[in-house]
Amino acid sequence: MIKTKSYLLFFLFFLIFPFFSQAQSQVTLTWSTDTYVPLDYSGKALPTRKSNIEVVASISSSNPENLLYNWFINDKLQEVKSGKGKQTFTFNTGERISQRFEVKTRVSDEKESFIIFSPVLTIALQSPEIVLKTKTAPLEPLKYIFSSNQEIRFTAQPYFFNIKRADELSYDWSFNGERATKTDDANPNTFILKISQLVQSITKKLTVWAEDEDNLLEKAQTEVEINIIP
Repeated sequence: MIKTKSYLLFFLFFLIFPFFSQAQSQVTLTWSTDTYVPLDYSGKALPTRKSNIEVVASISSSNPENLLYNWFINDKLQEVKSGKGKQTFTFNTGERISQRFEVKTRVSDEKESFIIFSPVLTIALQSPEIVLKTKTAPLEPLKYIFSSNQEIRFTAQPYFFNIKRADELSYDWSFNGERATKTDDANPNTFILKISQLVQSITKKLTVWAEDEDNLLEKAQTEVEINIIP
């Protein structure tokens, strides 16, 4: 009789253990977007207006492709993109730049013998940015110092635009309030400053505007101070 009870408990342990293991599993969410960043950029690409975002659910399960994934944005079920094996969830951020997206998923098996909720993943939108770069390190952020009688090449480096290449944007340059002509048609994001010999120091402003002509709401500008000494 004792042996029979032992076998019964042993059997129940293996019957219950798979569900217990699934219930103890955790879901983690990771996200990425396809906005433009330079090849040498070590940070994360950030989404802006009209960006595509991909969220991936990872769960410690031997058969994650057989589980059901119900995806939510701001507590609204995304029914079309939910279902069996749908570990990857994609969506577009739409038009408004001020939006924040709270994404989560509910994971279960088809019989709902266990249910696991992921933590909420909050994704905030970012405005596109332009950064001016040159071989000379800035004296401080947005402030340069150069000696006279030389040429300085500036490159406008875009970040977080919905583009594939930097030359997809249009660039306008202004030096000390006066619009500058293009110096390199093949590289419109490049500006060459020719500094002649000076007898006294001067301070000027260099400004660049960048805009996606296919999406006129997607634009950015930046300005740096340039100090030139004899």
